[in-house]
Amino acid sequence: MLVLGLVFGLKPGSIPMDVILIIMGVIAAIAAMQEAGGLEYLVQIAEKILKSNPKYITFLAPKEETQKALPAGAKLSVLIFGVAIFCVVFYATAISKTVGLITEPILARDHAIITFMLTAAALITLFCKIDAKNILNAPTFKSGMSACICVLGVAWLGTTFVAAHMDEINVFAGNLLESKPWMLAVVLFFASMLLYSQAATTKALMPAALALGISPVAAIASFAAVSALFVLPTYPTLLAAVEFDDTGSTRIGKYVFDHPFLIPGTLTIIFAVVLGFLFGGIVL
Repeated sequence: MLVLGLVFGLKPGSIPMDVILIIMGVIAAIAAMQEAGGLEYLVQIAEKILKSNPKYITFLAPKEETQKALPAGAKLSVLIFGVAIFCVVFYATAISKTVGLITEPILARDHAIITFMLTAAALITLFCKIDAKNILNAPTFKSGMSACICVLGVAWLGTTFVAAHMDEINVFAGNLLESKPWMLAVVLFFASMLLYSQAATTKALMPAALALGISPVAAIASFAAVSALFVLPTYPTLLAAVEFDDTGSTRIGKYVFDHPFLIPGTLTIIFAVVLGFLFGGIVL
């Protein structure tokens, strides 16, 4: 940003504060649940599922069964977090123009997500009797705050660059996307790989794509490509998954891209985009 602004004279783009604040709110609730033992409780549930369905162990998770004494508020923390998620989904549905149960909402959707998540974090802290200062040391909290820094820096840089060269992008991509609308998925794939955020990628590029005349079917079908956060092995949740796996099977190779998330993640996005174009043309 320093080079783009002071050297090249580009006007800074919009900072994706809504994305950052949502991440912070959700991470606060998850970190509180982790401190209360909720994640350990969910792991134990996963172990029971694996034990009762051993033939699916390759697809679910290659972990050994362990039984640890759970903190007293573990189950309650999961319940509170689950209720908060339900409230977010219900409220977002209720204020939507399609459903219209709430015609004049006091809280916008993003504000509601942040409010419900912070409320969940506060309730878990109070009723599960955890020390609030320990939440800051939870692995999920550290990973989430690292994600916020990534979004702040990289996504802000991306929106600044895209906004400054919007005319050139429109000229270059207009004819290409008109003849090959599936290329939007490729653009979103590589953009999300660099911007580190599905929301930031969508906010930065999807309006421009629609302005270029991309059909709603192509936009919806290509939307799955904004999930390419796993390509570079530097995303906090990816690194957390490596740290959590005590079997040693999940690790980053010496060639950067040779990690176990690349192939399954890329194939999942490809299949999702292909099916989106297939069923989108039928349904819409």
